[in-house]
Amino acid sequence: MVDIGVCIEPFYDGMTFEQKLRKIKAIGFSSYEFWFHDKTFTGGNLVDELKDFSEIARLNKELGLRTNDFVLNHPDGGIIAALINRKEKQKILDNLTYMIDLAKKIDCKRFISGSGNNVPGLAKKDAVEAMIDALGEIGEVCSAHDIEIILEPFNSRVDHPNYFLDDPQLAVDVVKKVGNESVKILYDIYHMQIMYGNIVGFVRENLQHIGHFHIAGVPGRNEPIDNELDYPFILKSIEQMGYTGSFGLEYWPTIDSDESLKRTLAHLTT
Repeated sequence: MVDIGVCIEPFYDGMTFEQKLRKIKAIGFSSYEFWFHDKTFTGGNLVDELKDFSEIARLNKELGLRTNDFVLNHPDGGIIAALINRKEKQKILDNLTYMIDLAKKIDCKRFISGSGNNVPGLAKKDAVEAMIDALGEIGEVCSAHDIEIILEPFNSRVDHPNYFLDDPQLAVDVVKKVGNESVKILYDIYHMQIMYGNIVGFVRENLQHIGHFHIAGVPGRNEPIDNELDYPFILKSIEQMGYTGSFGLEYWPTIDSDESLKRTLAHLTT
């Protein structure tokens, strides 16, 4: 059965990282992801807080958990740098060794990367070329350390109105031009349903370029249960295509986090 993981940031508001991991383990999850190495989401804001990766490694071992991924550069480019801005590429490269060392501490094999927001005056063609160039160099370094970069398209209609990469086909085209097996896309089904739909068809055509999935209910980005997407069908279809990776639950719970995750896990696996 395909693994269902948890993006822990939206869940268990006010609890510590350790408390969150113990909670998801008790429910029955074996994998998880988080957003930033040096920030914590408090339910309404991001606050500066460097995570203790040695402690995360200890907890992973104790609890039998796996960290699927965390963010290399902020999706909108506001933290570290944007892929589409050539002037900022070196910032990512200069920080890469440090980030790889953190990933190795917790045996994490995957970074999330965002394109960045639209840059005034920057032509689309130039932005795409800059993204290909940046991912090419980042991918070479990460590949040498057995780490994947997964490029995430967002929706620009509801959640991220100024985000550059809102087209999954463009994301695939970029990955193809990079030509490195360690560079793939993160296909967030919630975002891409809002932008284009045709979820199963797109995945069937492009699965070899997809490294990870996120899921949430549409509309609302809440539990993927009572919504316009038949998630049990979608997950079963993708599994039948040969996908053996994880689906990350990245949604805002409408009820107690424990109850929300229990109901969601049961809905997706029964």
